[in-house]
This record gives sequence, C-alpha cells and structure tokens, in this order.
Amino acid sequence: MSIENIVIRRASEEDVDQVTELVARLKSLNEELDPNFKVVNYLDKAVREYVQQSLKDDRVVLLVAYDAAAKLVAGVIRFELIDRHFYEPKIKAEITDLYVRPQYRRKKLGVMLVQRAMEEARKLGAGIVTVVYPAGNSIADSFYRSLKFSELNKELYRPCME
Repeated sequence: MSIENIVIRRASEEDVDQVTELVARLKSLNEELDPNFKVVNYLDKAVREYVQQSLKDDRVVLLVAYDAAAKLVAGVIRFELIDRHFYEPKIKAEITDLYVRPQYRRKKLGVMLVQRAMEEARKLGAGIVTVVYPAGNSIADSFYRSLKFSELNKELYRPCME
C-alpha cells in the first residue's frame, strides 16, 4: 500500500470502529509477546470504551493515519499529557499506543505518526515524550531507539498473590 494518500489527523467519533480494531490488535500482540499482558475476555468492549474516553479527555491525544483512497485508518497513535510535579520539564507526553496495519509497515508511517505526536505534544506544552510498551518487545525497542528515544525509568513488577 502506498502512503501518498495518507493524512494524519485527530481521531473522531467516525473513526472509533477502526481505531478500536487497531488498538485491540496491539493489545493482543502485547499478549503474544509477553504472557504477563493477558488480555481480558471482553477486549473489544474494553478497547471501545478506552477509545471513546480518549476522545473526550483533554489530556489525551489520539491521532490516526487515514488513507483517503482506501477509506481506511492505516495507523493510530495515542499519548497522554502527564504532570511531572517535581521535575523540569513539567509536562511530558507519554505514548501509550502505536499500531500500524501490516500492509502499511516499512513505509515510515510509524515514524510519521510519532513525529506528528511530538509536534502536537509540543503545542500542548510537553517538554519531553516518553513511550511505554512491554519489555519483551524488541521491535518497539529498535524502532524507538532509531528515533533517539533512550531509557528514562525502570518498571519492575511482581504478582500481589503467590
């Protein structure tokens, strides 16, 4: 698929079905990469609510890469603005979701989505952009490192009940 007809814009209510599909694919992929990310059995419903809430939240930005010729959402990126109470810069944008349909991969669409998200974040006052994804996702590691992202925090976990 060509990306010459791609327009990156804010998601709207009309995009909810396609964005829900893409985010659900992402969450299922996370489960495949790491069993600690076991998806709920009502994933589609949970993702739809997540997407709809994201559209209403003024601290969340949801962008889509829309292929006008195919009338298809080719990719999606979501970030949240988070206050860093004790640090400068005071506001960060945290990318929580990025997914590009397989037929649009390897065409720099992911790069375009991240760059646009960074532009939007800057306009909204963010001084840095971070990203969260499962630790075992080496594809995401390579992708974000190629965009000059570096490690900032460590997150460790253990189950509450054993």
